[in-house]
Amino acid sequence: MQTWQQPQQDAAVQFWLPSSNAYFRGQIDGVLAEHSSRFAAWLVAESTIIPNKDHVPQAGSRTWGWSQASFISFRPDMSWDDAVAHWHSHHTRVAIDTQANFEYVQNVVVRALTPDAPAYDAFVEECFPLEAMTDAPVFFDAVGNDEKFAQNTKAMAESCAGFIDFSRIDIIPTSQFDFAHLDAK
Repeated sequence: MQTWQQPQQDAAVQFWLPSSNAYFRGQIDGVLAEHSSRFAAWLVAESTIIPNKDHVPQAGSRTWGWSQASFISFRPDMSWDDAVAHWHSHHTRVAIDTQANFEYVQNVVVRALTPDAPAYDAFVEECFPLEAMTDAPVFFDAVGNDEKFAQNTKAMAESCAGFIDFSRIDIIPTSQFDFAHLDAK
């Protein structure tokens, strides 16, 4: 776990809403406020790089494995356009090739929706096998292959350093639950 914000997030919740306008999301903001001491919200542009086809979420159940929520800020010495260009044109391929993720979603922050929201530039959602939480070769898709493990960790570290501000990053292990079925009620 890497942390920048204090206090750290206790949970991450995502919604698909027809409008990000505060007037229209008031009920959701009210529920979040009722069940937490604080919350922050962002409007994002989502790109699903690897859809979860291997361990499809089941309504109301925890998704197999574990998920990692990465709240990232871009390097201050790069323009926003250059950081996104590196992330999308270079890093995406590195992340696909060097990890055992079965879901990978990139979210570019469009704007904060709450006044106290930390100034993140992007969020990444990734799902991994449960063993990847404590076994780095599983995480880096290199079980039983020390050379591949070294290559994958080096490639990932170098690529991340190409656009991420490591002094302003929060990486949180989470579980993924799908409650979309509740919309029908």
